[in-house]
Parts: sequence; structure tokens; C-alpha cells
Amino acid sequence: MTESPEPARLTIDDLLDLQQVSDAQIPAQGDRVAYVVADNASAHHERKPASRVWLVDTESPSPRPLTAAGTRAHSPRWSPDGASIAFLGNRDPQGPDQLFVLGESPGEAVQITSGRAGVSAFSWTPDGRGLIAAIPDSAPEGEEAERAAGRDWLLYEDTSRLTRLWRIDATTAERAPIAHGDLHVWEFAISPDGAAVVALVSESPHNWAWYAARLARIDLASGNVETLLAGDWQMTRPAWSSDGRHVAVIVSAFSDQGMTGGDVMVVGLDGIARNISDGHPRSYLSVEWVDDTHLLCSAIDDGELSIGRLRQDGQYHELWRGERGITRWTGPILSVATTATGLRIAAVLSSPDVPADVHLATEHDGGLTWQQLTHENPSVRGKLMPRPEVVRWQSIDGTDIQGLLLQPEKTTNEPLPTVVLIHGGPTALWGFDFMGTRSMGWVQLLVTAGYAVFLPNPRGSMGWGRAFAEANVGDMGGGDFVDILSGVEMLVEQGIADPNRLGVGGWSYGGYLTAWAITQTNRFRAAVAGASITNWISFHGGSTIQAFDQVFYQDDPFGWDGRYGQFSPMAHVRNTQTPTLFLHGEKDPICPVGQAYEMWRALRECGVETQLAVYPREGHGPIEREHLRDVLERGVRWLTERV
Repeated sequence: MTESPEPARLTIDDLLDLQQVSDAQIPAQGDRVAYVVADNASAHHERKPASRVWLVDTESPSPRPLTAAGTRAHSPRWSPDGASIAFLGNRDPQGPDQLFVLGESPGEAVQITSGRAGVSAFSWTPDGRGLIAAIPDSAPEGEEAERAAGRDWLLYEDTSRLTRLWRIDATTAERAPIAHGDLHVWEFAISPDGAAVVALVSESPHNWAWYAARLARIDLASGNVETLLAGDWQMTRPAWSSDGRHVAVIVSAFSDQGMTGGDVMVVGLDGIARNISDGHPRSYLSVEWVDDTHLLCSAIDDGELSIGRLRQDGQYHELWRGERGITRWTGPILSVATTATGLRIAAVLSSPDVPADVHLATEHDGGLTWQQLTHENPSVRGKLMPRPEVVRWQSIDGTDIQGLLLQPEKTTNEPLPTVVLIHGGPTALWGFDFMGTRSMGWVQLLVTAGYAVFLPNPRGSMGWGRAFAEANVGDMGGGDFVDILSGVEMLVEQGIADPNRLGVGGWSYGGYLTAWAITQTNRFRAAVAGASITNWISFHGGSTIQAFDQVFYQDDPFGWDGRYGQFSPMAHVRNTQTPTLFLHGEKDPICPVGQAYEMWRALRECGVETQLAVYPREGHGPIEREHLRDVLERGVRWLTERV
């Protein structure tokens, strides 16, 4: 009898070759979906990999490209009548994003903006005749010549180039500014009657100003600005009710733009706000009004993806729930068409063993039925990829914590060498997404190498309600770190993890907790800290998001005797014995590379085995193919050689 061959295993090149699917958009008719496919990694030094807009019919899926290969095109948006698509991109992949309009029939897209600063976001007006675009201020005339002459110094944060709203005619490309004063626009949505927008605005365009952005109504005729909502929390994804009388917005203490799951606040034009999901055990990701009393929501509930209807009285009716991941960091999360037969929803979904693709949900009998419309990465289909199991435990103070565990196939009952990987944010989570490149790619490679991988979701993670997500405010490195250690002890007690062969790693906030862990315990035999924070005081001085640490520590950012000093790994660095690898982008504006230099130097002078890899041109996450390869290879090698 011939044995079936073992499935091939996923390789680094498989991860680097993945095509990235995003931004599925369905028109009002519900019969087609436009979406984006981008190269996963640049082969050279380009900072903006090529991407294309594609189209697929919902009844007979046969995808076809709408934009040319070798260019950059993204953020497709249907006109209200479904006859045209506007999108952002550039025929030169490295040029600034411009606005294009394309008919569905074959033909050349028409470029309707050409400013030096490009376009950051846009939306069709309800009548379909024009668009409202968010356009950054251009550099002053002559600046390029000054730089060419060597006069290229920078007065840091001294120049405020705001992103402002403009009205653009879709046919003539004529544009006119919308007078709204000197306000920077982060996000906006147009009212159903086209007379106003609601926008998240601030006086400054710098990244830290986002943390204090307020929700405002801007009258498009007069430019009058009226604040609707401001608070000590952050906001995202404003959405108008169909009657134009209310605006819904997601609120919470968010650590990053994009990592935004929280409560749903409904604000009337009179400024009266109600939290209609107060106390709910889930983190809402997006909202869209389906009528004047119901919102269609995506959410993370106990780590799983949930889609449902939320009434204004706070009642939530779940339409579907499952162990799936949804593309949520850029663009709309759900795109909704209301048809005669019910809702049709386009979304980009993945699962732990299937990369992201476009899916269509159809409403039937109070639930949703999903259909996969695209298959963009056939080369990985059938390859052996581990699926996580859910594990639960109680932290030291009795708090219930959840995480994911991935294990290789075992031939004995002996405990396994185990690596703990800590997610970023902190308001993110380990969910049921496909584990792709960057630090998540370590998961696949470590399991293939025979290691168990533990992915904890400590307090501060989204997916268990706003109170849980904000439970580490004032305490980053405290309760969340204890949650992780108690999870490790649970795995040891159950005979899953070998207590003598433990490793730890993470990226961004996960890099911080990794650096923190090696100063608090010698339990780990090796550590990999990517884009880490090692000194909260110098982080506050050098990061472009220093308002983040103020939101989460709520203390004097210059006091060594307070939380900034107490929770800085550098303050406890002499306790460290764990061999540690630091990985960092040279141009990281979020967690400056000096954070890695500080602790790497200290460990060397303290006689601890350490290494620092700095990636030229890279920011907070590597983009270039060979840099991504090295992050994956070097990180896994450091752990497997020592754990």
C-alpha cells in the first residue's frame, strides 16, 4: 500500500511571495467587487510596492485587472450609481498618490489631481458628480531647489503642513478648497445630503496630535466648524446615519492608528453622545448604518470575528461569528450593499492556514452565508500550516486570559521547547489571521522547526470589551506581563512547555515587553526584540507618537521615580542574563532606533550575549524583500540555536 506523501511545508520564500489582498468594495447593485492586490515585498529599494485594482463578479467569479501592471493603484471606491471607480495611485510606483477615475468598461483611467503632495483620502459626493479629497499642503515653491543646493536642514516640527479638504469635479477635474480654517483632517465622512462632512480634526498634523483629535461637523458651503465630540479617548471610523441626524464613531484608548477596536458612540448633531455598547464583551472594529436605528458592525468577540446588527438601544444581534481574520488596518473593514433580497457584504478574510482573499456574505434567515470570490495565492494551497488551539487561564489576580497555542506534530508526550511571541499595540490581539511575514512569520517557521509557539492575549488586548482593552492604562509592563508569565506557567504545569527551553520575542510593543521580560526574569533562554522600546523617557523625546505613552502611563514623562522610570527596561538592565537579539529599522519614527542602541550597548557592557541588526531605509516594519528575509531567518535562528 502506497503511503500518501506528506504535504510540503511553508517556506520563507512562500511568505515573501504572498500577494496581499485588501480593500474589497461592493457597489450599490451588489453584483461586483473591486479589490486591491499588492506585492508583498519589494525586491529592491522601492518604498511603495506595486499594486493593482481588480474586479470580480459575484455570480460567476472570474477576476480581471482594472489597472496596469507595474504601477501603484489602491483604495477603489464606487460612484453612487456604480458606473465608475475612483482610486488612488501613480503610474510611477514611487510617486505621490494621485486621484484617478475609471469607467468599468476597458479604457485608460483619467488622472484628476497632480499636486506635488498627492492625495491622502477621498470620498464621492452623494450625487456622484464630484469628490471630496483630503490633500496635504504642498511644500513651498523653491524648496526642492534649496535642497539641491545643500540647504536641506530641517527645523523639526516647526513647519505644519496640514491635510485639508478640497472639492473636485469628477468630469472637469476642477478643484476648489473647502474653507475650514487651519485644521488637519485625519478621517472624514460625507453626510447623506452632501452638505457637510464629519471629520476627526486637530490643530497640528504631527502624529502625536491624532491622540487628541476631536470629532467635528464641517459645513461644506460656509466652512463653519462645529465640534460634536471630544474626550480623553481616541476616535476612529465616523459614519453618518441615513437621515443625517446622528454620527457613530468607535472610541477607546487606542495605542496606534489602525489598531482601533472599542465602543460605539452615537452623537447627535446637538452634541449629545451616547455609548450604545457600554459594557459589551466585544471590541467593535467598524460600523455602518443600515437604517436609522440599526448599525451593521464588525467586532472581535472573545478573539473571534463577529458581524452583527447593533441597535441604538444597545441590543446586539449576531449574524455570523467564526475563527477568521479580517483585514482591518487600512481602508473600510466591511463594504455593504442593501439589495432587495437583503444585505450583501464584501470583506477580505483569512484563516490560520489560508491567506487573505475576497469573500462575499449574503444575508439569509437572520444569518450570513460566505462565498470565496478570489484565490490569489494558489502556490501555498495544500502546504502544511499549523492551526492554533485556544487556551485559557487565570492570571495571578484571577483575571481570565485567553491565548493561542500552536504545536508541531508530536511523537512523544515529552514537553516541547516553547517560544512566547507577544503582539504589538498593545491594543491589538493574536487572532485567527493568516500568520504572514514580519514577526508573525516566525510562527510558521518555529513550528516547522519543532517548537511550540504561545501567543498570549493579555489585558490591554482588544476583543474582550473596552474595560479589558484599557486595563493596562497606567500599568504597561505590569499586569499584562504577569498575565503572560502566568500563561507560561500554565503550559509548563500541563506538560506542554519545557521549563528549561523557553524563548520570548515580539515586535513594537511586543518588542518592549520582550526587553522588559529579560530584566524581570531569567526564565527565558533567548529573546528577540523587534522595534522595541527600552527607555520610556528617551522614547517620549524621540518618538513621533509620544502622546501614546502619555495616554497610557498618565504620569510625568521626565520622572525616573514614576511609571516612566519604573517600567523602563534600561532602569533594570543589570538584571539581564538572557541572550538577546535586537532588530530595528534605521528610520523608525515610532520606536526610534536609539531604543535598540541603548539596551544593546548596555547588555554588551554587562557581558550579556547580544546582537543588533539595523535595517537601512526601513521604518517601523521592514518592507524590502531581503530585509524581511533576514528578519525571519535571523530571528528564528537566534531562538532555535539557544532554546
